[in-house]
Amino acid sequence: MPIRIEFRHLYGRAWREVIRPAILQRARSRCEQCGKANRQMVWVWRSNSNGQYWSPSLIAQQWTYCVQGGAGNFRLPDVQIREGKRTGRLRQIYVVLTIAHLNHTPGDDRPENLKALCQWCHLNYDKLHHKETRALRKDRTRPLLAAMRRSA
Repeated sequence: MPIRIEFRHLYGRAWREVIRPAILQRARSRCEQCGKANRQMVWVWRSNSNGQYWSPSLIAQQWTYCVQGGAGNFRLPDVQIREGKRTGRLRQIYVVLTIAHLNHTPGDDRPENLKALCQWCHLNYDKLHHKETRALRKDRTRPLLAAMRRSA
């Protein structure tokens, strides 16, 4: 989600050089919700409802374990991986960690209010807040509702 114009002044040099790196270091460059590593390619379900993912190294390790006669029964459902390309219901994404304000207040940069989240977890965390703010902005542009509020 892009930063709204009225809040961009809050994300200057201090944010980029001090606050964001400190939160990423605290999280060890992993999503604090699901554990995805920052700036890595991972496999996820197209309709991912629980944040489950597979990293290429994990796939290689488990595939090797199964092929070598291990007891594990590893299989990526409905997917075939050929020469690094995917087919089926999984897709490969590039993870970029974002910093979420837990109380949805830009500028409240206390460490306990900030959390490193991947894109999916951040959007999922903010889902209700986005719905509410979208409804408020829509209502402001509706002249009939504005007139009804003034008369009430």
